[in-house]
Amino acid sequence: MAPFFLGCFAFGLVFTVASFLLGAFGGGHGLHIPGLDGLLGDHGADALAHGGVDHHGANISPFNLSTISAFLTWFGGAGYLLERYSSFTGVLIVTLSTAAGIVGGGAIFLTLTRYVLPRLTEMRAEDYRLPGTVARVTSPIRAGGTGEIVYTLGGSRHADGARSVSGEALERGTEVVVLKVERGIAYVERWDSYAHELDLPPGDAGPAKPEIGP
Repeated sequence: MAPFFLGCFAFGLVFTVASFLLGAFGGGHGLHIPGLDGLLGDHGADALAHGGVDHHGANISPFNLSTISAFLTWFGGAGYLLERYSSFTGVLIVTLSTAAGIVGGGAIFLTLTRYVLPRLTEMRAEDYRLPGTVARVTSPIRAGGTGEIVYTLGGSRHADGARSVSGEALERGTEVVVLKVERGIAYVERWDSYAHELDLPPGDAGPAKPEIGP
């Protein structure tokens, strides 16, 4: 049975490494964790792949790509070693190998559910709060008039109508910060002016959100 166990070990190991490399570097809109698509289901995986959050929660299954690959790797490795270096019977070897596989798959499953999944599905209110967001003018804002800005919020790109809080004209490409939103219109100020008021270095958008009231 040694070739069988060795084959399981090799298949599980190669499949785990290959799936990780293809998932992490194979393109798409973001990092894909091996087995995460099966773990989350189509809706959850699609939401995470596009930077979104599954608001209805993820359905976690212990039978996903990562845990099955880990099971085969541990099962095959333990079985091969027991077959070569122990005097146990075939039934006992299979039993112990299965137990080792369950331990390996269980370890991966616990890692996904306790450490990986919570970080991917955690929704922070500040990530979806528009006031304080740094944006760029894409359609010139006339003096006293309305233009358009584009910004990234919650991992998604948005475009909204905007007005200058001071009433000044803002040319296309100007970097601005959103101060408030009224009736679907964002009221913005030049980022350079805002940064100067707070003694921030130009382009440092980090402290913007904490400084803006609700």
